[in-house]
Amino acid sequence: MRRPDHRPEVKAPPRWFFPEPARLWLDNGMQVLACHRPGQHVAAVSLVLDTPLSAEPGDVEGVATITQRCLDEGTTSNPGPAFAERLEDIGAVLSGSAGYSASDLLLEVPADRLDQALALLADALREPELRPDDVRRLQLLRLAEIDHTLANSANRAQVAFRAACISSRFRASRMAGGTAETVAAITSEDVVAFHSRYYRPDGATLVISGDLTNAVFDNAAAAFGGWQVPGTPVIHHQTPVPRRPHCWLIDRPGAVQADIRLGGFGIDRGDPRWADLQVGTHALGGAFLSRLNRVLREEKGFTYGVHLVNSPMRDGGLLAVQGSFRTEVVPEALDLARKLLDVTGRPITAAEVTDAVQYANGISPLRYSTAQGVTERIASLVAAGLSTEFINSNAVALTRVTPDSATQAVAELLPPDALTLVVVGDAAALRGPLVAAGWSVTLKP
Repeated sequence: MRRPDHRPEVKAPPRWFFPEPARLWLDNGMQVLACHRPGQHVAAVSLVLDTPLSAEPGDVEGVATITQRCLDEGTTSNPGPAFAERLEDIGAVLSGSAGYSASDLLLEVPADRLDQALALLADALREPELRPDDVRRLQLLRLAEIDHTLANSANRAQVAFRAACISSRFRASRMAGGTAETVAAITSEDVVAFHSRYYRPDGATLVISGDLTNAVFDNAAAAFGGWQVPGTPVIHHQTPVPRRPHCWLIDRPGAVQADIRLGGFGIDRGDPRWADLQVGTHALGGAFLSRLNRVLREEKGFTYGVHLVNSPMRDGGLLAVQGSFRTEVVPEALDLARKLLDVTGRPITAAEVTDAVQYANGISPLRYSTAQGVTERIASLVAAGLSTEFINSNAVALTRVTPDSATQAVAELLPPDALTLVVVGDAAALRGPLVAAGWSVTLKP
């Protein structure tokens, strides 16, 4: 006698929502966002300063990076190595970066020592020593870092593509950490002046995630509430504009492969086409079996991998096909890439939209599954001038994308006949074939 089938019904998973953080405003103008995540016993803290790189004096670009890197080299209360030793004693790790839209410090520490870590973070922000010998050492390290970056073909292509797409009058067209010329000109006085002017609580946001107690806001207020900086500097966030399309060839004599960036100026998260573009870029070059990778890697064997990367800024962004190709196949690979980007003849399909939406919304719970993931993603939104409401609103917007809307967004932003191309490779072997293929090549140093 057969037993009845009592298998449980498998239902569709409920829609995931990001819970809004608790919020506190300190009297000095600092915003504190607290995200309680039970079980996350390593807390992650980010202090985001509303200081874009456009605030740097033009002749010492890179001073924001050097200033940020000096902060853990010693403070008035914990001079020299004593500061790093205090961090180590409580199991804390401090890092950070100076970005085009904001500077930030990221601190990770066992949650039960969060109060001590916040006090040390405030110490680094308020009274760093900024000794001339530390500035000089970090300056030399940054100069070596620039040499290393430009010696790598993929990095060189990325730097050149940014310059080729964004008008040179905007800070976003140049390396975040400054050029060799501007970094070499930085003095300790420049670092002290930059810190004095732009490291301030008003406009700053402190993001804290982890297994938090009810004392989290009290601890934040105790550490940062007394931080006061006189004056009110005007913070101006630039809105970059694109350049006309370029084709730049950067010589790497004897190179057997070429690094390619093909694309143009894109959009930021505030653009109404953002969700459509997310879906379109996933279908074309965001997954292993996307159109670009399937043809150029799987069918042709031209490359180990190719991607269409969507990199938003606070205002605008960059869209680029990225990959390394054997020198002899570069013209054919570019021709195929342009044809694959032309979605007017082969629109984005319903299946591609479904796959992209399921992927984007499906991995969101994983992206926010750790305290570090929560803090870093909220900090990136703050730097972009967005609130955490964007997380849920974007998830909903993705479900409303249609094949037509995704196709239209890609067609508008990646017109195949108006793309910027940067190729880093053997110019002697590449220039003739590229010109023959119709590219108006400009050799760049």
